[in-house]
Amino acid sequence: MRKILLGATALTATAALSGCSFLGIGGHDDYRSYDRTSSYYGSQPVQAAPRPCGTQQCLARWNFEGGVGPAFIVGGDAVSGDRTHSELGADVRNISWDTAYDEGLRGELGGSYALNPNTKVTAMGFYEKADSAGTLDWGTVNGEDLSGGLSDYESYGAELGLRKYFNPGRAPIVRTVRPYVEGRIGASYVEDIQIENATLGGDAFNDGIVPFYDNGWVGSAAGLVGIETPLTRYSTIALETGVRYQGALDSDNSVITPGSALSGTNNGDGRVTVPLMLRGRYRF
Repeated sequence: MRKILLGATALTATAALSGCSFLGIGGHDDYRSYDRTSSYYGSQPVQAAPRPCGTQQCLARWNFEGGVGPAFIVGGDAVSGDRTHSELGADVRNISWDTAYDEGLRGELGGSYALNPNTKVTAMGFYEKADSAGTLDWGTVNGEDLSGGLSDYESYGAELGLRKYFNPGRAPIVRTVRPYVEGRIGASYVEDIQIENATLGGDAFNDGIVPFYDNGWVGSAAGLVGIETPLTRYSTIALETGVRYQGALDSDNSVITPGSALSGTNNGDGRVTVPLMLRGRYRF
């Protein structure tokens, strides 16, 4: 149900943006090159007044872009129980990011610059949040049950990318779509993560709050694929997915000290997500 609600949120948000002429992007030649047999691609010629151009090369270089949608967690462990000290009585299981958190919601805003009608350099700022899945069973320490939940995952940052468009093709309903691929690299600032409602043997552990991961910057990389279709003469809308990796976080050892029974539980992996974005582009 949460995945359905997130998808509905993405659709609603993007529709609202399109109403504000937020969606789309490109240039004048970019617009025409989108489809040689139709208008941006439709079957009827576009009647909008032409924009002035001081040269014969009327490619609109600058584009304004934005997107929103769910980010489905598919890989990586948040709790690395297999790295604890069993000789000190720790028997803690691995807990994946997918188990510790509900699916996240990601929003992006930025722009792109056309190197040519088929290639764009992109720059996107983003914000992403995933709610905690709540209290979980972690295992035992010296025979006593350990439980708790991780605080919400919250990150923001920026990514740079290179997008390559392919020739447009016919499609039902929207008539024409144009596929593309994009690679990105960037940096994410992740807020600190704590164990909340931490209990050991039924009693609160460290008053129920245990620092787990430090806040800080991690690297990110993404490979994306999408299909784009015209919305108006100067705007487009796209559906996009792919795979994104965010680097591992630094351990907070202020309470879980090195050499203690629980040390190693906060040496988790990087986080792998599959985004599903509705993206708008407006070209100047």
